[in-house]
Amino acid sequence: MFVEQNKAIALRFATEGWGTNPNWKKAWDELVSSEIVHYFCSWAEPIRGIEANKKFAVSLFQGFPDIRQTIEETIAQEDKVMYRSTLQGTHTGIFMGIPPTGKVITVNGSFNLFRISEGKIVEWWYELNLLEVMKQMGVITEPALK
Repeated sequence: MFVEQNKAIALRFATEGWGTNPNWKKAWDELVSSEIVHYFCSWAEPIRGIEANKKFAVSLFQGFPDIRQTIEETIAQEDKVMYRSTLQGTHTGIFMGIPPTGKVITVNGSFNLFRISEGKIVEWWYELNLLEVMKQMGVITEPALK
């Protein structure tokens, strides 16, 4: 039962807390600890606290306001839930300082891992191949193979 509750929290966050949902901040307030620690794409320092994470989410979604997430697989065990998803959206706003390119990106293998305690997400690990995103946006080119 405990595992199923955690899975429901993570999947609700994945849908209702998705940044293109008009009420995503309300879902975050209900599902995310105020002291959340978010490990984003192996950055050296995590993003700490719900308000800093909301601000960061706004900055990401402004770059891809139409981005969709398709959940491919979910695994839950004890206090952890992981899901793998595919993302697709159009780069029509500033993303990580990069002006809009108008390019559509599709990225397979986005991973979210949550640790849930007392009904709230307290830790979040997110991994996405940002190099592939940059290539599809046309801001990084692959070296020619000989």
